[in-house]
Amino acid sequence: MVVRLQVAITRCATGRRAMRLGRWHDRAWQWIAGPDGVRPGLPCAELLAPLPLGAIAVVACNDWWWKPQATLPGWLTGKLSDLAGVIALPLVLTAALALGLRLAARLGARVDWTLRPWKLIAAIAATATILIAAKLSPEVGRALARPLGPDAHIVADPTDLLALPVLGLAWWHGRRAIARVPYGRIAWLRSAGRPAAAELDDVRRAGASTTQVAHLVTAIEDDDAAAIERALRALRAGPSAPTEIDER
Repeated sequence: MVVRLQVAITRCATGRRAMRLGRWHDRAWQWIAGPDGVRPGLPCAELLAPLPLGAIAVVACNDWWWKPQATLPGWLTGKLSDLAGVIALPLVLTAALALGLRLAARLGARVDWTLRPWKLIAAIAATATILIAAKLSPEVGRALARPLGPDAHIVADPTDLLALPVLGLAWWHGRRAIARVPYGRIAWLRSAGRPAAAELDDVRRAGASTTQVAHLVTAIEDDDAAAIERALRALRAGPSAPTEIDER
């Protein structure tokens, strides 16, 4: 009985720490990514968060400092870039696509530049394909390393494929970005005249509160900019946050 109580207390404490860490991450995420709502922000918020930026920083430090200076053991530096790169690359790809589509939209193309589940899946599949090809074929590794500079090289090592399961972190983070309403989505659906309920269904399916998504849909359908901003802030703050919606 005492042991079970201790286990329960430990789990409760761990859960509270995880919740605090999650809140800190989301606050930092919102601060880095900047504002978004009726006026669109940068459509690459999935990349402008502590997790992917930290992964990019690990790749940079590992390749430019830890490996050349032999600061860390060789077996560790040999895997760090693969693990961190597998987290960051899918989000770099979705961000690059979003920025390109946003530019096309500014030039008059009728395209949805915001993050969608299918774009995230395609980026993860592309990352897995690149990693598998580079680690199994020296020729592919050399071709991929060539644009990175004369000193760059990618070692064909099948054991590096052990990093593939880490793609689950990129999927988890990308789904969280969708659940928070992808940056630019509100501005895009309003400008395109798209039905809010249909265009925000992926937000609900990614884990957002059904009630808060419904409040946001109502505000968009009422074309009430202030109510849209309030509902969006509440949704991004989480299901426990109060939602300020005017009673109609």
